Amino acid sequence: MAALECARFGVAMAAQGIGTGPQLAQGLGQRLMQAVVSRVQPQAAQREPSGPISHPYLQAAPARAQVVAVCAQKGGVGKTTTAVHLAAGLAMNHGMRVLLVDLDNQGHVASSLRAHLRASAEQSVSQALLGLDPDLLPAAVPTTVDGLHVTGADKQLSNAEAQLATRMGREMILSRGLRAARGVYDVILIDCPPNLGLLTLNALFAADQVLVPCDLSVLALEGVDDLMRTLQNLQLMFGRAPQLLGLLHTRVDRRNHKQNAAIRRALAQSYQGLSLDTEIGTNTALPGAQLGGQVVFVSSPESSGARDYASLAAEIHAKLFGKAPI
Repeated sequence: MAALECARFGVAMAAQGIGTGPQLAQGLGQRLMQAVVSRVQPQAAQREPSGPISHPYLQAAPARAQVVAVCAQKGGVGKTTTAVHLAAGLAMNHGMRVLLVDLDNQGHVASSLRAHLRASAEQSVSQALLGLDPDLLPAAVPTTVDGLHVTGADKQLSNAEAQLATRMGREMILSRGLRAARGVYDVILIDCPPNLGLLTLNALFAADQVLVPCDLSVLALEGVDDLMRTLQNLQLMFGRAPQLLGLLHTRVDRRNHKQNAAIRRALAQSYQGLSLDTEIGTNTALPGAQLGGQVVFVSSPESSGARDYASLAAEIHAKLFGKAPI
C-alpha cells in the first residue's frame, strides 16, 4: 500500500511540473516514511497491553533458597540417606522450609520416605524438565514432616535425560526449573544420580553449594577427585560452579582406627580443611528406618544415627545461614 501511494505521489508531482531528480526523490522518501508510520502506529497501539504484564515468575517472591546438590560418583556411600536425613533434620530441628528433589531414577528418596508421603504430585520431574517453561513446583508433594516437601519417584528420568541432551542450553534446564521454587523454600536439596551425566551436571549448575558424601575407602577418594575435576570444568566452561560445602565421611566404622586414619590423611593432603566436622557412623537404625519408609528421627530418635544426622543438620545450617544452630 505504501508503494502504491508513493507511485500516485510521483504522478502528482510530475503533473505539477516538478522534475524527477533530487526533489522528486526527497518527496518520495518523505511520503514513504509517512505511509509506513501511519500503517505501523495503529498496529502497535492494538498490541499495547491494557494493564501490567502478568507472568508467574514476575510475580514470584525474590530468590532466597540455598540450593545444595548432594553428589557422589561412587554408589553405596549413603548419598540418598544423607540427602533424606539432612532435609528432614533441617525441617524438623531448624524450622526450615525444605524441598528435596530426587534426580535419581531409582526413586530411593520416595521409598525412604514412603511412610511420610501424603499425596501424589501433579506431574513428574521428567514432565517438569521437558516442559517449554520448566517448573518443578508442580512435581513437589508435602510430607508428614512439617516443612519438608519432596518430588516423587520417576522411572522415566533416564529417557528424559536422553531427550534433554538434544536441547540448547541443556545444562541449565534444572536451574530454570527451580526459579519459582527458590522463592518458596529456604533450602533446596538435590539428590543426584551416582554418575556425572547430564542430570548431575544440571544439578551442579543449578546449585549454590555441593555436599559430597564419601566413605573412608580408596574408591571413594577416586570418586571425589573426578567430581572436583567436573567442578573445575564447569567453572572454565560457564564461568560458575557451586562452592564445596564439604566432604562428609559416611559409613564410618569407628572400630577401624588404622584404615580410617590412613584415608583421613590422604583426604587432608588433597582437600585440607574441606572435610566436615560431622561424621556418619555405621548404625543399624539407619537401614531399619529406610526399610520402614521413615526418617531415623522418627523411627529411632535415640540412636547414634539420629544423633549423627542431627549434628550434620546443625553444621550445615550454620554454614548456610551463618547462625547458631537452634
